[in-house]
Amino acid sequence: MSGELTERESVGVEESLAESFDIPISGRVVLMAMTGGFAGTVLMMPILVGIPELLGLFQTAPITGFAGFAAFFGLEPTVLLGVFLFGFGGTVVLPLTFLVLGAFLPPESPRYLRGATFATFFWTGFVPAFWPNAGVLTVLSFLLFSLLAHWVYGLTLGVVLHRTTGIPQHDV
Repeated sequence: MSGELTERESVGVEESLAESFDIPISGRVVLMAMTGGFAGTVLMMPILVGIPELLGLFQTAPITGFAGFAAFFGLEPTVLLGVFLFGFGGTVVLPLTFLVLGAFLPPESPRYLRGATFATFFWTGFVPAFWPNAGVLTVLSFLLFSLLAHWVYGLTLGVVLHRTTGIPQHDV
């Protein structure tokens, strides 16, 4: 009898796992992810650039890491190119990456918080790439504002996907 109970529990677990993998990555899901990424990019800009610029903490001059990246492709580093690449990354690249990785990130619930987890991982790459060569106050404000901005981005991406299509769950 205990073997029968274990079998029923096993079937119940398998059924609940199958139900959690029911959101395929479709064209609509991709479009909603890009919409969430665009909204997140727009909403993070006042925190990442606007407030620090008003306080005179950051400069909009091309950064050494970005200048080297642009030069690799034979491009002159400009603010316009930086804005384009930042927007493209936030609207296309990161949302598509989140569609693939979001199923494997914590927390289990609520799923939209996975966007903040995702953005925190990318923040750890953003920090050294755009590290300011300045004093302690500027560095600390850079860390604070950039982390808050990334959380706003990730939460926006997660909430938009969660409310429109759901965050895709897939089996590997």
